Amino acid sequence: MKPASILSWLPLAGVLGLAALAVGGLMFGLAGNHAGMRRLPDAATGSTVETLPDAGRRLSIDEAAAAPASAWSAWPGRGYIHAGRGDAVWVRVTLRNPGPRPARGVLADSEYFSDRVEFWEQEEAGGGWRHEVSGEGLASREKPRWGRMAAFAVEVPARGERTVYLRAEDFFAVWLRAVWWPEEGAFTAALVRDVLVEGIYYGGLAALLFYNAVLWLRLRFPDTGCYAGYLGSVATFNFVANGGSGLLGVGAGSPWTEVIATVALAASGLFLLQFARMFLELKRRVPVAETITRWLQGALAVLLLGGLAFPWMQGTGWLHWTVPAVVAVHACLLVIAVAAWRAGAGQARYFVLAFGFLFAGALPAAVSWLEADTQKRAVMGLLAGSALEMLLLSLAVADRFARIQRERTEAQEQLVEETEQRRAIQEAYADELEVEVRERTRELREAGQDKDRMIAVIGHDLRGPLTALTQSAEQAAVAPSVYPDFAYEAAQAGRRVLLLIEDLVLWARLRAGTIHPGRYPAEAFVGPVVALLRPVAVQRGIAVAVAVPADLCVTTDLVLAQTLVRNLVSNALRFARARVEVGAASVAGGVRLTVADDGPGLPPAVAARLSGDTPGSGLAEGGLGLRLCVEIGRALGIRLEVKTAAGEGTRFDFTLPAAKTEDGA
Repeated sequence: MKPASILSWLPLAGVLGLAALAVGGLMFGLAGNHAGMRRLPDAATGSTVETLPDAGRRLSIDEAAAAPASAWSAWPGRGYIHAGRGDAVWVRVTLRNPGPRPARGVLADSEYFSDRVEFWEQEEAGGGWRHEVSGEGLASREKPRWGRMAAFAVEVPARGERTVYLRAEDFFAVWLRAVWWPEEGAFTAALVRDVLVEGIYYGGLAALLFYNAVLWLRLRFPDTGCYAGYLGSVATFNFVANGGSGLLGVGAGSPWTEVIATVALAASGLFLLQFARMFLELKRRVPVAETITRWLQGALAVLLLGGLAFPWMQGTGWLHWTVPAVVAVHACLLVIAVAAWRAGAGQARYFVLAFGFLFAGALPAAVSWLEADTQKRAVMGLLAGSALEMLLLSLAVADRFARIQRERTEAQEQLVEETEQRRAIQEAYADELEVEVRERTRELREAGQDKDRMIAVIGHDLRGPLTALTQSAEQAAVAPSVYPDFAYEAAQAGRRVLLLIEDLVLWARLRAGTIHPGRYPAEAFVGPVVALLRPVAVQRGIAVAVAVPADLCVTTDLVLAQTLVRNLVSNALRFARARVEVGAASVAGGVRLTVADDGPGLPPAVAARLSGDTPGSGLAEGGLGLRLCVEIGRALGIRLEVKTAAGEGTRFDFTLPAAKTEDGA
């Protein structure tokens, strides 16, 4: 193997090493920690276990308790307490407590395969029996303690002893091992640790199953679907074989536990074989292996169908045949994977590693099944090995998916290179068109908004003079002698309406973009405005001060500039208390014109919009006049500056470009 190839494997090896340590620590360190448990019989305390066969399940508790000592057999603690199909076994446990305090503990069956385990304890008064029932075939609500193990609370007095009786039976056979937890808390802690570890284990399997199921649903790769089926069937077998129904609170004893376990185990082998055939491309790379896997699939199909007949079988031998068959399938696939690897199937390396982990953890479990010795640590080894195996096979699926994605990416990149120039041109055209459409859309939207605002402003400005004119006319009609100035007021109102119409015409001209700049003295558009509005000032008692030097000339559109000044002066007269000032002065590069009043001042929001300091064009508070001032400022390319303060009046400033003299200076 090349150094570069070795380096590429280092991250994967590190991940697998950490996973193995984590799984091993969980299974054998946390879940395997049964601190505080004492196996029975216990020579240190003198606790003993005796058994009494109950052929045909005929004995009652009174008959068993009254049986002579010769009928009972001392159990040495090796192997399991056993009873065949149709029989039961009585277990008499004598617990001794040499300590100075009473021991309230838990007597339990360390395994969980007996369908029914009954418990009897003589009442203190000696008049009756305390009876409890547990076992794999009972739901949690029928058991004295939640969980998969048959467990019963027992209190042993200080420096005393307590004798209790157990009776176990099963559809096929009883395999029981009595253990004693002197402290109830230690038993509960061990139970919680086991449940926690198995929750993590099954949660990880569920995550792998979900990931591969989604991958199969999206990509429709047949081999990925087979692997998802393998994951699901293995998870089902491990859950059922490890007494998972008890953790769910469901009673599922024999023979249905054996039916589900056998069918799930055989199905896992079928799915795994089909996955290997497709994933390793055996038909093309190793044709002989393709034939072998087909024969193995046929054998497993027979075992699967036979598992459905468990309720009519006399023992669990069919399951004991299925276990070595699946082990043989894994062994054959290990050899086939090596052959496929040598034939060029790089993904086969994952099979080799996966089955190595599985055999390391599962062979002790397989031997235990064959010897009918269901030790807890053997089951933990099976769970650990299968977890690492399924993790590696998931990595194989992910690696294959990544390889396919890389191939697709390379093909797409090549296609992109061939069409890049055409796409760039199309995108350029599309961008230009999009910008043009966006700009036109924005202009249309703004035009529509302007139209709506102008309708509101026109209605507002027309309502004032027309209302005043109508009221004066109505009053003059009733008493003409009382209103001698009606004609003058009507003329003033008419003049205001005409000025408003002139402003509307000018606004339309501005929207059309028609401007006629020329050279004019500042007095040419200030003087006529002041003369036009002076009668209004006189009527309101407002003094108008004008300070415009005659030698100041500007370059501007006369009509627009005159309208701008007129609207500013008209607005000042409307709000002034006693004085309006109109002035002009030469500044750098232009002529600065000023219109100021001593009124209450504009609202800050209106002043900010007029100056352009804040976005927005809503100037309904100022009417058409101020709106037109903003439009004229934009058309002339000038900025309207507003200075205002509450109670101190408003000052408008704008600068027009100075006109060149006749000699060009």
